[in-house]
Amino acid sequence: MQKAFFSFELPTRILFGVGALGNLRLECDTHGWKSALIVTDQGVRQAGLLERLTAQLEGLDYAVYDRILPNPTVECIEGAVALAHGRDVLIAIGGGSVIDSAKALNAVKTHGGSVLNYEGNDAVPGPCGPLVAIPTTAGTGSEVTFIAMVTVPERKQKLPLVSRYLAPTLAIVDPELTRTLPPRVTAHTGLDALTHAIETLVSISAQPISDLLALKAIKLIAENLPRAVKDGADMEARASLSYAALIAGIAFNNGWVGLAHAIAHALGGLYDLPHGLCCALALPATMEFNLDSCPEKYEQIAQALGAASAQEGIARMRELMRAVGVPMRLRDVGVQESDLDKIVELALADGSVLFNPRQPSAAELRELVQKIF
Repeated sequence: MQKAFFSFELPTRILFGVGALGNLRLECDTHGWKSALIVTDQGVRQAGLLERLTAQLEGLDYAVYDRILPNPTVECIEGAVALAHGRDVLIAIGGGSVIDSAKALNAVKTHGGSVLNYEGNDAVPGPCGPLVAIPTTAGTGSEVTFIAMVTVPERKQKLPLVSRYLAPTLAIVDPELTRTLPPRVTAHTGLDALTHAIETLVSISAQPISDLLALKAIKLIAENLPRAVKDGADMEARASLSYAALIAGIAFNNGWVGLAHAIAHALGGLYDLPHGLCCALALPATMEFNLDSCPEKYEQIAQALGAASAQEGIARMRELMRAVGVPMRLRDVGVQESDLDKIVELALADGSVLFNPRQPSAAELRELVQKIF
């Protein structure tokens, strides 16, 4: 039975399609944006994608801040504050780290203070200034979500900023910008999106619209991720992955994620590992842990993955990871066994675990983490 009551929100306007970046100047002119700060990182600059964006801004007053880190810190985000002040619009071009950073920067630019003033839920006091999000990966869905993740190295933690006011004003999703992504990054980001979709579907906050979007995203990623990893120029696969990441982001923005993300945030904070890789490492074991709590949902997931049963769906997930060359165990990415108790502690304190369909005890989570070590 569907829920008798649910809410769904998508404040971000979306432009999607190959060549969508070509609409940026029209959007600036339409909104009267005459000055901009472009927020990005060195990878985007080195890939030549920044020049494709700035070519459209001739005659506009813009500056570029390209010091965002893969797991962005408060320091690297706040390094852009002086450049951001007085600008009509922020334009973020990059992966989820860049877009998350621009969201946090937008809160500081608009409302003052420090990034950490906006840690947690609903700490942003009101609307922020215009923000255009242009993803160059197909993974995080950050271009449409209310969430920004910030790393605090001295605490070895990744902390969430959660507010509907963080959602970008406009998302320009152009699959062409993902064409040059290396196979490893393609795999990691695609598995991030897949984790969003699977965890949203089984979340205690799942609802009919998020279910539809999540199931579609699972099917598209299962069918297209191996193709894109094998041949980055396969634009049909690239477009499907960009669309899947987008709708998975919309889904989890309304249904939320679970235990795999809690573990991933712990791993990312402790080891500075790619977020999508951390999600992938945790996902199969958390699927097994949750299976008995919502078997009908895992049957749906299995069908979307091309498997005949829930158990086969989990096996199919592991096959997909192997097919795209992702490590299967924590030890394979440098995690030390002496840190497993800390990983458990951090994961249990992470807000994502609250939406998991089965709440783990510390002992159960320790057993799960040991299993994937």
